[in-house]
Amino acid sequence: MPLLLAASAGSVGNAGLMLYSMGLDLDAILPRASRARATYTVAVVATACVFVGHYAWEAQDAMTSFVLLLTAIGTPWAVITLIGFARCRGEYDAEALQVFNRRAKGGVYWYRSGWNVRATVAWALGAVVGLLSVALPSYEGPLLALTWGVDCSFLLSGVVGGVTYAMLTRRPARASAVAPLPLAEEESVAG
Repeated sequence: MPLLLAASAGSVGNAGLMLYSMGLDLDAILPRASRARATYTVAVVATACVFVGHYAWEAQDAMTSFVLLLTAIGTPWAVITLIGFARCRGEYDAEALQVFNRRAKGGVYWYRSGWNVRATVAWALGAVVGLLSVALPSYEGPLLALTWGVDCSFLLSGVVGGVTYAMLTRRPARASAVAPLPLAEEESVAG
């Protein structure tokens, strides 16, 4: 009985956190929606989806397909984000991150009208490779033969997206800030 109670309470708490997170996400996507309205909307839609999925048809294949597709599409973006995090050593301009939330434009992360074109191209290429190498209950990508029928879509999409982003955003080697001394001067400094 205590284990059942702990499992139920843990699920309720997790569901509450997920619902709040989905409400925040919808609020960010639809700027005119208030946070409360977005959360209520997501709660109603999610509840309806659960009931329809349970009572209207067997939803297991649909959910499996959805999760595999979401993973194949989302992994390259996660890798690109991690590359950006490593490059800036985890230090971001907090004010510039809030530009969109304030319904403003500009800032260090604004890029081209709010789009980081190189990151978007890298993500799109990685996502396409992921979709072409996924194994769903109703679809098998043409690249699946390269992995002997094993679904490695998330790995392939992450590698392609990450490598593409790294190549598109690599910086040329910078010249040394201090010009090298001529040989005669180097010897006099050293000696």
